[in-house]
Amino acid sequence: MARTVDIYLPLDAREEPNRVVWPIAKQQLAEIVKVVRQCGWTPRVLNPGKPVASVAEGLKVIRGARSERFINFIAGWAYPDFSVSPMWQIPAETPELMLGSLLPDFPGAVGALAAESGLSHVGIKTSRLFVEKFENHADYQGAVATFLRTGRYAFSMPKPISVRVSAADRAKAAKVKARLKGMIYGAIGPRSMQMWNKISEADFLSVFGIAREGFDGLRLEKMAAKIPDARAKKAFAFLRAKGMRFHLGRNPKKSLTADMVIFQMKVYLALLELKKQYGLDFIGVQDQLDWIEHYPTTDLTLGILNNRLRPESDGQTIVAATEADDGAAITMQILKLLSGGEPAGFNDLRYWDPKRGLYWLVNSGALASYFAHGSHTSLRGSWSERQTHMYFKKGGGTCSVVVRIPGVVTWARVSYRDHKMYLCAGRGVTDVPTTRQWLERTARCSRDWPQWFIRFCGRIEWKINTNHPMTVCGDHLSELKALAEALGIGFECYDHLTPAELG
Repeated sequence: MARTVDIYLPLDAREEPNRVVWPIAKQQLAEIVKVVRQCGWTPRVLNPGKPVASVAEGLKVIRGARSERFINFIAGWAYPDFSVSPMWQIPAETPELMLGSLLPDFPGAVGALAAESGLSHVGIKTSRLFVEKFENHADYQGAVATFLRTGRYAFSMPKPISVRVSAADRAKAAKVKARLKGMIYGAIGPRSMQMWNKISEADFLSVFGIAREGFDGLRLEKMAAKIPDARAKKAFAFLRAKGMRFHLGRNPKKSLTADMVIFQMKVYLALLELKKQYGLDFIGVQDQLDWIEHYPTTDLTLGILNNRLRPESDGQTIVAATEADDGAAITMQILKLLSGGEPAGFNDLRYWDPKRGLYWLVNSGALASYFAHGSHTSLRGSWSERQTHMYFKKGGGTCSVVVRIPGVVTWARVSYRDHKMYLCAGRGVTDVPTTRQWLERTARCSRDWPQWFIRFCGRIEWKINTNHPMTVCGDHLSELKALAEALGIGFECYDHLTPAELG
């Protein structure tokens, strides 16, 4: 009997990132092929010549899948629906493995986790595996062999801890639920980069009592165009006066220019006006891919909104999720309310070192300046530099920090499984790096973006169904469980240790 496994490779929709990542992907693929053969199976690479770069390409390529096993190999950032819709076409009985590259140079693991969000949402059950050193076959051959032999691979996990909910937790949850009811969430733009992170108007209303308003990005651009230069320049000057550093230059292809920042400040002020005009309580902005093809990125704008200290501030944070991630936005709003109005962090789960139990949370720039040192009176420790040209043709600045607030952190995420909403959460402890450690850790991992290093209380990469875990300082785990109970949705804790047991 022939034992064959199909291997499928999706990547980005943009030519330049694919041109950079594809040669590395082919080297990694060659090692995967060797491992499959060593396991006694025959690999069939479905798209050996180029990566899948659209849903249409994925649907076409997937028609060639006919093996007993299926491996989706994601070597860098890949649009999630290049995986989800094509994999829906595969017979449900075919075992499927999501294999993400953990190479820190490119966000392959991020792409795999983003795809898992959609796969879980529509009920496609997969195994998952992450590999960094593909040439070290012994690191992952056992996992691949198990998947090929049994049709399933599951990393051995300790039993999660039991989360006790007190009367005080339930009382606080009841207050948060009451505050959510009647709020308005504003989503600017459609789903970002084919990501499965949207929540329908019906679910926002029936679960949270929240109205969801949708706006086209064109409305935001037209509103930004009407903001006077003088008002935008004043906002820019405010950020510099409060301690934010701007890495400015004159070459728009290589450097952040003053004009880019002025535009970003106009977008910031336009969002304030949109919030006031429509009574919005929190927002999400698409940014990628439509916006950044024509205008500077919104990352600086969104990072500043999540701060209390900001231009024309009323002293409160405004939850603003990048990539129009509805699930992130509602999670951030919940964490904000549970923490008494403190900033909530927007992150990507980019990289981790399992030997040290250390995780890198890295996103393109929507982390509040507050997280640099925990100050509401200074932006010291935050900076802005031009977004990478490969992804952001029109530039725009980041809102970058190295998080140096010590202590316990709570992460959470509103997600879907089999079309049902649930809330997952856990805790960790911020690992505050020295300058030397930060430079070493980011040598191959987007040093220009904000970085949060955390020792989590559990191996969340094996269970979480998103690339975006949201964070807040402090321990709010039992309150989150109480809130999930109050909302009538499932709750999952991924901790197997307490913060104290991390040492």
